[in-house]
Amino acid sequence: MTERSLRAIRVEEFLVALGSSDPTPGGGAAAAVAGALAAALAQMVIGLAHRRAEDPVASTALAALHERAKALVAGFLDLADADVAAYGAVAAALGLPRGTSEEQERRRAAVQTALKQAAAVPLDTARKAVDVLSLVGEVAAACPKSAQSDLAAAARLAWAACSAALDNVDANALYIEDHDYLRDIAGVRRDLALEAENKAAWVLVPLEKKLERWLGERDSNPH
Repeated sequence: MTERSLRAIRVEEFLVALGSSDPTPGGGAAAAVAGALAAALAQMVIGLAHRRAEDPVASTALAALHERAKALVAGFLDLADADVAAYGAVAAALGLPRGTSEEQERRRAAVQTALKQAAAVPLDTARKAVDVLSLVGEVAAACPKSAQSDLAAAARLAWAACSAALDNVDANALYIEDHDYLRDIAGVRRDLALEAENKAAWVLVPLEKKLERWLGERDSNPH
């Protein structure tokens, strides 16, 4: 892929790049883009709720949520670019010469540094995805009926973004030799996975119960 920011390319271009044999963009960038989609959907729902709000206090609170969602979209796009750069740093470190023992040690140190950054970026993506789930939970009570499916989609995408990002953390952690660092991020990784699952369920269970009512009605009254 070219060195252009993912912000500057069309959706179709991104998908072509993602589907190519080039290793970047890869799963980490895709997770970040999924997070951006989730945050953008949340932003839309919040905007709709804000437009309908009559209470000044609620209106102010929704305006603040809208700004948070907008910032999350931008943050995810930055992380998508950072993921591409992090993988490039790993590839560059792996390509360093290793003919002498000194070169081998320099290469090993460079690879380890790059791997830590390559794990840190998707860990940040997972954190932001959990932030989106928190945001979705905060706007759920004010969500217009017409936007319930959009809010459910935001929750699903944010949960998927978190899960996919953590898979990329795992992929890099497998080759990191710093056991203290691994111990530290392992706890964070477990907490994020559990938090994402719980927050997604808290939002999705009532939303999907409402959205799927037609299934029960159709089954009980086929005519």
